[in-house]
Amino acid sequence: TIENNGHIVLTQKGLQTAQNTYEKHSLLKKWLMDLGVSEEIATADACKIEHDLSPESFEAIKKHLT
Repeated sequence: TIENNGHIVLTQKGLQTAQNTYEKHSLLKKWLMDLGVSEEIATADACKIEHDLSPESFEAIKKHLT
């Protein structure tokens, strides 16, 4: 939502979405870097993957890695 002063405030749903996306990005980036991918490429690829990866696949990857 946008407040009268122009500040943007996330709704609870928006905050949850942001947290989930950040979790995906962080885990995917670390995984790619552990595989030997450079940080620059891992960051770019994680950004692409995080938006298209299904929740089921992400949970399987997370379970496998942790």
